[in-house]
Amino acid sequence: MVSDGMSAGTLTLADLMRRRRDGRGSHWMELWNKPGVVRSSAFTASADSPVTDSAAGGSAWGCGQHVNNEVLNITPDGVHHAPIFASAQKAGKATGVVTTARVTHATPASFYANISNRALEQDIANQLLACKLDLALGGGAKYFQPPVLDAAFPQGAQQPVIARTRAQLLTLPPGSRASPLLGLFDKEHVPYVLDATDETPSLAEMTRVALGQLSTRPNGFVLQIEGGRVDHAAHNNDAGSLLAEQLAFDDAIGTVVEFTKDRDDTLVILTSDHGNANPGLTFYGQGALDRFDRLRHVKHSTEWIFGTIKTKAVESVSRQLIDRTLEATGITIAQAEADMIVGSLGGKRVHPFAASNSPVCVLGAILADSLGVAFLSPNHTSDLVEVTAFGPGSAGLPPVIDNVELWSVMARALGLDVAPR
Repeated sequence: MVSDGMSAGTLTLADLMRRRRDGRGSHWMELWNKPGVVRSSAFTASADSPVTDSAAGGSAWGCGQHVNNEVLNITPDGVHHAPIFASAQKAGKATGVVTTARVTHATPASFYANISNRALEQDIANQLLACKLDLALGGGAKYFQPPVLDAAFPQGAQQPVIARTRAQLLTLPPGSRASPLLGLFDKEHVPYVLDATDETPSLAEMTRVALGQLSTRPNGFVLQIEGGRVDHAAHNNDAGSLLAEQLAFDDAIGTVVEFTKDRDDTLVILTSDHGNANPGLTFYGQGALDRFDRLRHVKHSTEWIFGTIKTKAVESVSRQLIDRTLEATGITIAQAEADMIVGSLGGKRVHPFAASNSPVCVLGAILADSLGVAFLSPNHTSDLVEVTAFGPGSAGLPPVIDNVELWSVMARALGLDVAPR
């Protein structure tokens, strides 16, 4: 299970919100007090940078090798390494991905694809279909148009089951099926939790369906579950969406914990591929909590705010920013603050840190005064990430690891016939 782009601060903020809103801790942190649960911290550097991207971070688990940023399962010497799903399938195991990003995005693709550039998502989609995953649930429908599906499943071949709405997904009968299941719930990424409609399944619902479909397979299964939009919210310095996405991921953890509670045959690994933006609650005393509690009332993402602005006229944009921000967050930004955002839209330097001089980051910095959560940057970071594991194969996990070591943990637990790294 991957909370993509989850800094330690993101995990901390979600646990604090759970305690204040629900009167209990997060599923993730509550696991730490359970017998048999092991914690570790993982280095995340790629082959060419101390700050990794998701392709290299995912490939560390996918093939047990360090690769360059933007590359999937191909080492700098040009060698294509078999992704873990290919090895698992040879051992007769079912495979699947569940994500709130596109199913062709870097993190899910790291378990099934070899590609020189993660941006080649149509090629990745073709590989997904060719490698015959048992299921793929998430976004990215634009890469699975009829010509692509017809080529992968010609007339007379067994056709995939395709779900495009929450209702279609949740009414599928559980159990083993011979046909692959494709759940494609948006042409792009699955909408942010704060912007989703009733037609959008939650990550927990997708997880429950995936477990129901795969758990009947006699030789076991390998499933990657990704909270992909945690990373996107962090890039946007969007505190409201960040909390909503991390809490949705935590709900999916709850689903997995429920699935495993009476089992002794399932290894579960919770982690992240890298930190992102290093958010944190950054005020003192009651003022910190008063600000933080306002996050409960945020209704839309900052992506929604900017997506609803329909004109380029400066005065109109400024007015719309004030109105849309109030509608989305319940916070009224000042005219001077709206003008700063408009300035950044036009390329004016209004933030001293150049990387944060984008409209979404300027808005995020302004909202930090009211919501209490500030961000370091809009970029990934080199921080070590949390690893929490339980089940067969987890006991030997040392306190500090290189992220490639998780490949070995999975391979050993699965009994895969692969050479040690």
